[in-house]
Amino acid sequence: MKISVVLFTLVSASLAAADVTQRDISSVMKEAYKGDASLHKKVATGKGTPADAAKLLDYVKSLPAESPPEGDAASWKEKTSKLIEAVQAVVDGKPGATSTLQTAGNCKACHSVHKGK
Repeated sequence: MKISVVLFTLVSASLAAADVTQRDISSVMKEAYKGDASLHKKVATGKGTPADAAKLLDYVKSLPAESPPEGDAASWKEKTSKLIEAVQAVVDGKPGATSTLQTAGNCKACHSVHKGK
């Protein structure tokens, strides 16, 4: 019985990971972060719909698999993981989640370390 539960958990986790649409960093920035009416801004300010939050989550989940133009991999993983957690909190409707997302999605904090020239 325990083996069945473990196998089910592993298969479920693998399928969930496979559901992430892979996008490069440039596509994510252009499609989810660019402009004053960006998807990120709508969600982070509480003006987005639940569908907007889910769409943003799909975008940010692809970031950890990418390599940043500059900076080290550990920093990239830390920043993208915090971003995913923050968007997930909005999707889950957790109190204070939009404020956390605003901090985790701070463009300058990431760009100053990881954006190429």
